[in-house]
Amino acid sequence: MTIISCRTRRRTAATIARVHSPSALIASVLSLLLLAAVPAHSQQSPTLDTDPAAAAGQIADFFSKVGDEIYEDCIFELSPEQIEVQQALIRAYIAKGASSIVARRLAVQQIHPPKLSDRCEQIRRLPKTIPPDALSPPPSTKKPQIAAIPRIPVPKSSPHVNLASKKVLPQWDCAPGVDYVTIQHKGFPRKLTGGEICNPFEDVVHEIPPSSQTFRLGYTISTGRLFIVSDNPQLHGKTIAWAISGREVCRNNPDPDCLAARAVGPLPPGEYAFSGDKAHRVTWGPTIKRNVVGVYLKKLWDRNRFSPQQTAAILARGNIAIHERLKGEMSEACLGLEPKGWAYVASLIKDGRATGLDVYIDEPYPQVAENPPIVVASSFSLTSLFK
Repeated sequence: MTIISCRTRRRTAATIARVHSPSALIASVLSLLLLAAVPAHSQQSPTLDTDPAAAAGQIADFFSKVGDEIYEDCIFELSPEQIEVQQALIRAYIAKGASSIVARRLAVQQIHPPKLSDRCEQIRRLPKTIPPDALSPPPSTKKPQIAAIPRIPVPKSSPHVNLASKKVLPQWDCAPGVDYVTIQHKGFPRKLTGGEICNPFEDVVHEIPPSSQTFRLGYTISTGRLFIVSDNPQLHGKTIAWAISGREVCRNNPDPDCLAARAVGPLPPGEYAFSGDKAHRVTWGPTIKRNVVGVYLKKLWDRNRFSPQQTAAILARGNIAIHERLKGEMSEACLGLEPKGWAYVASLIKDGRATGLDVYIDEPYPQVAENPPIVVASSFSLTSLFK
């Protein structure tokens, strides 16, 4: 299976547009494409020409109009981190006494891409290739553009941060009575139960009235709550969703050493901006193989909490984004949202309703904040390793 990126999408549409084979091939591909089209554009489906070449051209035009909406939520394969976790799970299960066959079977069953919607399944099942004799050479394509994220000036080097004495905060550790295995990922232990991290957030989304004005997003490091920052008192502080930030011992841990730890700690407190180019606020992240929203730090808050060395390390951090979290993954300084939460938050940013991000260490609006919707149960049992 392959990831269908912006590049693949454009190439597929352009390739289909150059087909000159019998109309049966065009018709079969067309039927799948139109079935996969999003409902919002169902009334915009083209009336097809009877000539195969003309019909293919209309398909390409239709694809260019709805392609982003068709593909942006379709993740067809494991992310690099999921592959690493899957391999680590195999080793952990074998260490617990499982056979190699059982260990591999469990790891494959537990670590997988998200369940695809019907329209994504239809896209995934499209023919991967079209017979070469039916095509003219495809046009050259460019890699999908990823907006450059400006950065504030930082010191040339940052000190090493020692996290050896840190422990996972109790609220993120496995609940009593839950079976788990421990893997090693990038030098840190990670507890997994059924292939999932312990105590993930439920995929809770509180939608905002469409008529609401623009606003900023707010995020609380210590709780994972994503909310509204607005001049409208009816909206201000209202929860939108929940997101993980930071991984292993630094998951949602506002300890200064964690905030200074690159690629481990949560995103630092402060004022963040999205790309100035609205069209590039949601872009393809080739490293993690999904769409992301890049954010950059404009102003660091709570400087009095940090030593000069910690401040230097915090300002040297980068590659901070908002994206979907897949099963078994954690977050490297980013905001990792569950699938529904990511889809909704990305739409707020893409449509220009959410204009920036403010990050707080502790909950700034406890009077309206709910308790984190944590999933504490698990059906995973260590005895399954020996069946």
